[in-house]
Amino acid sequence: MNRLLGNLGLLAAGIAFSLLLAEAGLRLAGYNPSFVVPDRTIGSLWRPGAPYRWTTEGFSQGRINAAGWRDRDYAEKKPPGTMRILFCGDSYVAGLEVPLDSTFHKRLERALDAKAPAGRHVEVIGLGRGGLGTTQEYLAYRKWGRRYDPDVVAVLFVLNDWGDNWAPMWQGLQRPYFVEAGDTLKLDTSFVDSPTFRSTERSAPWKTASSLVTLAAQFRGQMRARFHPDSAEAGLTGDTGWYGVWNFNASPPADSIPAFHLTVRILERFAREVEGEGRRFVVFVSGAAEIEARELLAQRAHDPTFDRDKAERFIVAAGARAGFEVVPLSPDFRAASAAGLDLWNHHGTRNYGHWNSAGHAVAAAAMRRYFESRLPALGASLPGTGSPLATGPARSLPTTPERPRPVSR
Repeated sequence: MNRLLGNLGLLAAGIAFSLLLAEAGLRLAGYNPSFVVPDRTIGSLWRPGAPYRWTTEGFSQGRINAAGWRDRDYAEKKPPGTMRILFCGDSYVAGLEVPLDSTFHKRLERALDAKAPAGRHVEVIGLGRGGLGTTQEYLAYRKWGRRYDPDVVAVLFVLNDWGDNWAPMWQGLQRPYFVEAGDTLKLDTSFVDSPTFRSTERSAPWKTASSLVTLAAQFRGQMRARFHPDSAEAGLTGDTGWYGVWNFNASPPADSIPAFHLTVRILERFAREVEGEGRRFVVFVSGAAEIEARELLAQRAHDPTFDRDKAERFIVAAGARAGFEVVPLSPDFRAASAAGLDLWNHHGTRNYGHWNSAGHAVAAAAMRRYFESRLPALGASLPGTGSPLATGPARSLPTTPERPRPVSR
């Protein structure tokens, strides 16, 4: 018996030593433990202060800020003479595919701050996390964003946000949703009581402490996706998936898609709350390579079913009715792509991914022009000067009825 116990002890020690070696090897290779933790407000959040090294698409490394977002740390109390612009969004705001200083909001901050007169400053804060929809962005603003007392709240709307806001699309996904209840919106946070979310909460300390546990969890997720693919996730690619049909096909008309109408109601609520607090609200609409890249536009130039401006035209018209500004970025991206710039990361089967550094630069330049037109001389519009933000119509797409619009070469 003693010999058996001794052998079992040696076996256990050998396994433990092997696991420690594997853990050390992963750390030395730059593979850090998960920096994602469950959150009962928006579903998940990055662990404050966690180191990250992003290699899935593009490359960046650094540390999550003290509030749990990928940006530098900003004091919650706004310094005197400072104008603050807060960007809410998803992975395009997080910008993990490029170094932090190359993201559009850091480029925009440098450009606007350089225009401010002596003694005045402009700060542009990024509140972005991969996979967030408009509902979660609104909730993130309420819990984290308003602490920074922003003068302007900007939403970077991405064309998959329609689906991210639509609960029937993602059954079982651990996130809050708004659902329509007559003339009002009701927030459904039932995910916090689900067995899956509770299991995620229990396993989070292990994942955030161990690279090996993180790797095992990722492998399990990849196998699940391979053998039990999610129809909503699959619909993000291909001309016949929901993403392509909703955004780029003339049929069905945008006005007939329930997720579009729900999203507009969420944006209206977001805008009312922000403006009721005395802040400015604006939506920047990010297009996609499918409707911006010169080579992809050329492929569908004579396709009568292709309507490149369908989704943007719908949200611009909705903003005009509700009274908030909508600024499409696609015209700038089309012009830059036509001039020969490569604006996207290329990876996997989809080939066109998130913005690369050049894409972030194009977005920052378009946003800079908007803010310079709305904030004359910048310094004259800073808080405490008695001069309100300038107003005026945003550059927008035509709000003509939905119809196919073949793209010319």
